[in-house]
Amino acid sequence: MQIRKGPFGYFAYEKIDNPDILSTYAEEVIAGNKSDFFLNPSTEYIGSSVMCCFEFSGYVQITDAEFSVFPSQKHLSSHKKENRILSLRRKTVGDLFYSFIQLLDNLVSPSTIELEPDMVFTDPEGISIKLCCLPVKSNPDEITLASLGASRLEKFLSCDFFKGIISDDEKNALVFSVKENNEKMFVNLVKTIQGIDSPAVAISNKVTDNNENKDHALKFISNLSKTEKELLLASVSSLLSLIFLFADLTLSSILSFLLTLFILFSIFKNKKKAEEKIQKEKTLEQSKQRSSILFSDTAVPEEEKLADISNTKSNTYKPLVSGKLTLLTDVKDIQHCYSVYLDETFIGSDCFLSDIVIDDPKVSPLHAVIKKNNGLFYLIPKTDKGKTHIEDSPVEKEKNYEIKSGQKITIGEIEFRFTIENGIV
Repeated sequence: MQIRKGPFGYFAYEKIDNPDILSTYAEEVIAGNKSDFFLNPSTEYIGSSVMCCFEFSGYVQITDAEFSVFPSQKHLSSHKKENRILSLRRKTVGDLFYSFIQLLDNLVSPSTIELEPDMVFTDPEGISIKLCCLPVKSNPDEITLASLGASRLEKFLSCDFFKGIISDDEKNALVFSVKENNEKMFVNLVKTIQGIDSPAVAISNKVTDNNENKDHALKFISNLSKTEKELLLASVSSLLSLIFLFADLTLSSILSFLLTLFILFSIFKNKKKAEEKIQKEKTLEQSKQRSSILFSDTAVPEEEKLADISNTKSNTYKPLVSGKLTLLTDVKDIQHCYSVYLDETFIGSDCFLSDIVIDDPKVSPLHAVIKKNNGLFYLIPKTDKGKTHIEDSPVEKEKNYEIKSGQKITIGEIEFRFTIENGIV
């Protein structure tokens, strides 16, 4: 990759001679990455080639001559602030490494990540990290942690940026886990980096820990929920009952015991009422949303739709975000389209076990399930006997895979195109 200055900022760019290797799906995964570590890619066609650009205006290279282990030390007012920055940077580095695993879960190869230190960027404080990830098609064999490249990772971690943030042992262990393709070891190391401050910060925080613990103790009771307070009171009451019993204060012991039973009965009753209320509200909302899916596409003149929206808002519901499986394979006796709008949609050949029934010998009775959560859809294979692929990449049994609009899903030997649709509001 190279760097150039454009009319509106600075860009890292890579020339791709074959535009066919670009992947819209990979671009959506990179742009929609919740960890926000990857610069958004933009493409510019030049003749038969395409230029993939990443704008990094406002950021500096982690190898910049002006950037050191403490890039902002001339502005620091205290050692405590310096340690705070190191602590934040360590947490960021841990989150960055975890984003590599998230790419794997989304079937994008880590080999597409640019780890050349000159192409990795950070803010002047050194707290955030931005990388370039080329949105190109991934070979199924390269969707592994090892494709990140042990030598590339080792060169990346050798930068002064990481001094004082992660130890040499942690660096060596990360490189080793990538070399051995050991995801479990890699994730455990990442969790350690995410959850434990650097040694310098830990030492500086020892003095303040005692005061903070006192404040937490004072706030503990006030932060408890009503149920937690009642349970605490029941525990104290039962403890008093035992104390009175051992002190031969029988009447006091009985009264304390009865108080404990009364409190526990109240907790159980209130919990049952709350669960019934939540279930009732959930059922009502699902009914409204499903009704909107069934009737939002009816043939109503556009003028009446606009009138309904402006005059009867109380009767207008926001439809569920629904999915659709469209058949790509030319197969007889199989429905062309299937709607996916339930929280869990089961797919298989058994009409009693499955919501979407595919009568095909290479489809298991319960083959897979599509789960919907907060507008996102996840495919979970339920068997390892029949083929289950996403974009021609095999997926593992009982593992969640987020699926995006436009992605191809293979069940047995039958291919579908999955799309996400928003109903009419």
